[in-house]
Amino acid sequence: MIRAGYAPSVRLFEAAACGVPVISDAWPGLETFFEPDREILFATSADDVLRSLNLPEERRRGIGSAARERVLANHTADHRAAELEDAILPLLRRVTA
Repeated sequence: MIRAGYAPSVRLFEAAACGVPVISDAWPGLETFFEPDREILFATSADDVLRSLNLPEERRRGIGSAARERVLANHTADHRAAELEDAILPLLRRVTA
């Protein structure tokens, strides 16, 4: 997956779709899927994880809610199918023309 480009695990999207505030390691491209500190939390150490877990409940719920909204607006199976069609249909038109 890394050689093909940044591609987060489907579990990341599943958790976010459930409104769970996600704590992840940072990797290039992740910010194109989720906005750091608004829709996802990054951790580079155990202390970072503990700080995230100790955020006020309202903040944690807000991060989870924002991530859920992002997934439902941009990262569903329907969105991926539309992206695939957008990539493949022009190629098919060239082949059949």
